[in-house]
Amino acid sequence: MKCNKYFRLLVVLLMACMTIGVKAQSSGDKLFLEGQNLQRVMTIPSQKAAINKFNAAKAVYTAADKKKMCDNQIAVCNNNIKSLSKPKNKDKKGDKTSAEEKPKQEAPAAKPARTDVKLELSDNRLDFKAKPKEGATQSVKINCNYDDWVVAEVPEWLTVYTSKDKISVEASENTTEEDRSGIVVIKCEDKEANLIVNQDKAGSLKKKLDKINPFKKKK
Repeated sequence: MKCNKYFRLLVVLLMACMTIGVKAQSSGDKLFLEGQNLQRVMTIPSQKAAINKFNAAKAVYTAADKKKMCDNQIAVCNNNIKSLSKPKNKDKKGDKTSAEEKPKQEAPAAKPARTDVKLELSDNRLDFKAKPKEGATQSVKINCNYDDWVVAEVPEWLTVYTSKDKISVEASENTTEEDRSGIVVIKCEDKEANLIVNQDKAGSLKKKLDKINPFKKKK
């Protein structure tokens, strides 16, 4: 009888913890998405506001991989701030060689900058197992009103294949004892979209706990 009583108490405590975890996760995801929306606006105040959102999401998240995901986005914002803070090159006063003294050259016709570029991803995050199946990929649709978008940055442990309106991502096996996360950057003109890719570490403890958790739904 005592064992049954303790077992029921344990079940209630586990269900309460799971409920709290789900609420925290939902709140953290909302803050993370708000941070991403602010991050797309390439101004210093917007990047700083995005950092605040990612820090708030990190404080809410309980999972280590999601906290690491927030750290990655904060690093991206800091890099954006550095780029936006760089002073533009100006002619130094007192330069003996003035612009009039330099030989004149015909400047190439400047390509007019497009101001109506729209760039979005169908999914902003992908998750891979530590050892994906050979040749297995995950795809993300690229929603852009121009077809000259490019994949600007790819982590070394990922391979990205492009087609007309999507990219397919393949991850190599993670043999380390650490979860890893990277960012695939898509660009078109001055617009940029970031795809966060996470991969489990080898022999993840989380997987072992999932196997013995009787309340976890099987997918």
